[in-house]
Amino acid sequence: MRARILMAVLVLTGAVGLTRADDKPLDRAELDKRVVAIVYESAVRGTDIFNKGAHAECVRLYEGTLLAVAPLLDHRPKLQADVKARLERSTKMAKLADAAFELRTALDEIQNTIAPPKEIKKDPPKDTKTTLWDRLGGEKGVKAVVRTAWLVAADDAKAPGLRDKKVDAAKVESALIGYVSANSEGPQKFSAADLKAAFGGAAITEAEFGALTAALVDQLKKNKLSDADLVALTKGWEAVGKELVEKPKT
Repeated sequence: MRARILMAVLVLTGAVGLTRADDKPLDRAELDKRVVAIVYESAVRGTDIFNKGAHAECVRLYEGTLLAVAPLLDHRPKLQADVKARLERSTKMAKLADAAFELRTALDEIQNTIAPPKEIKKDPPKDTKTTLWDRLGGEKGVKAVVRTAWLVAADDAKAPGLRDKKVDAAKVESALIGYVSANSEGPQKFSAADLKAAFGGAAITEAEFGALTAALVDQLKKNKLSDADLVALTKGWEAVGKELVEKPKT
């Protein structure tokens, strides 16, 4: 028992000391402040000891610390009673690791009761990009993505119809920008009818739609978007395909 208390006292005095330089009694607020520093230091050292596999030494350190600080909690009777109860329970535990966790909980309760962690609220940076549209670079960034995707798709040998003279490439790009905008909290709206009109009002083949889809997704992935962002952007694309792709003959 003496060895445990001695170890705890070494932590106490090494961390913060128990008296003022002029030997005047500490007021309660200052005492609480030092008790918090004490249990924090013990928890840090104990964690290092525990992680090295020295569970018995960790238990002794925690137990000694709690035995030393418990009398200083007489102005907090509930907390003091909780600490004593955990000390008692730890002595009945078969596994030293369980006892260490029980005692560590008591140390944490002291710290959280006397000095609960404060929620730090930080104002977001003024240049924080909050929407997917913004993260894509707004209209300028999306236009670059769409234009590259269109050029790649139109050059796909499996999609000759995308190079047809009836196709208005500028309107296709504009409609695709509208689609991305509508699915990324952007300012522009989208209508599948607009995209179909850009293709001359005629349906395109499954292969042509597939080429356009692959090119668009590939360019979006190059923006290093998360899987969630990609899902958000493509969730309505299947419905667009039903409007554009020619219906199979029966």
